[in-house]
Amino acid sequence: MRRKFVLGILVSVLAFSTILLGFSNFNGDDRACNEEIMHGLEPTQPEAESTKSETTEPELTDSEPAETEQTQSEPAESMPTQQEPKSPLAYIPINPEPTETEQTQPVSLIQANYSIPVANAIKFCAYSQAPEAMLWLDVIHRRFGIEVFATALQRFDQMYWLADQPSVIRMFRRIADYNNQICASDLARATSSLDHITLPALYCDRLILSSDYLMVLEDGVSNGGYALTHVLLAWVWMQENGCELELPDGFVEDLYHANAALINTDSVVTDLEMEAAAFLCLAGQSDLIADSFLERVIANQAIDGGWGSNMRWHTTVLGLLYLLHAEFPSDTYPPVLAPEPA
Repeated sequence: MRRKFVLGILVSVLAFSTILLGFSNFNGDDRACNEEIMHGLEPTQPEAESTKSETTEPELTDSEPAETEQTQSEPAESMPTQQEPKSPLAYIPINPEPTETEQTQPVSLIQANYSIPVANAIKFCAYSQAPEAMLWLDVIHRRFGIEVFATALQRFDQMYWLADQPSVIRMFRRIADYNNQICASDLARATSSLDHITLPALYCDRLILSSDYLMVLEDGVSNGGYALTHVLLAWVWMQENGCELELPDGFVEDLYHANAALINTDSVVTDLEMEAAAFLCLAGQSDLIADSFLERVIANQAIDGGWGSNMRWHTTVLGLLYLLHAEFPSDTYPPVLAPEPA
């Protein structure tokens, strides 16, 4: 009886141990399975983050300040001249504050009836970095409606202070802004003899011309070259400003013909010739320019749309101004100087 009782207890203990062992094995298998599943998920989490980063990064590139800071610190990598190898206008290093207008500056032409030389010159000038060029591109925009130059004045305001003489350069802002103001003492900052010819004429409707200004003009004509062309430009501005100056008889006609005489007949087109032709067009005297000069200008245009080998922006802006007058002749044009706002 006792043996049966002990045997029953042993059987019960054995059965209970078996049950405990079964539960222990079940939990171990489940834990191992969970660990395997978790281990299988670990590589997918970084991939998901990487995918999200790739889909959002282009959006951040367009708007994040970090991209703007990179543009400011490394302008040479973001300037259009680096993206357009054919544009050589990078001789003036600038780092203007980036604006939406400048970053999205269009180069496609609105009109479809431009000649190839004009279209190429427009594209060339669209990448100019010279502040002085911006003022003339504003003239071209107002006179010929080329929308790619519609923001030329804003671009001038961004870059003029990096010029050699920003206070002097800014006085010429009157070309594009009627309300640009200076006082008589400001003219004393100009040291160039050419500026002494043009700046008084630019503001002759607000500042009294000096008593020796006629002598300045006569000396400019006598000196010839760029002094002669700038006297012609000054005369154009004086007329548009409604200023009066008692000139010797025949002075104006001699001025026109002297400028036309600067344009010779050889195969090379110089910057001075281009300036004489452009300013004669501004004065309404394009008839004094030989027809052969137009052919020479087109023949001398480089494949990138520009002219010249030094200060190419200057020659190219003048060339574009001349070509536009030749391509779109008119008895009347909008004024060179920005008119008073209505």
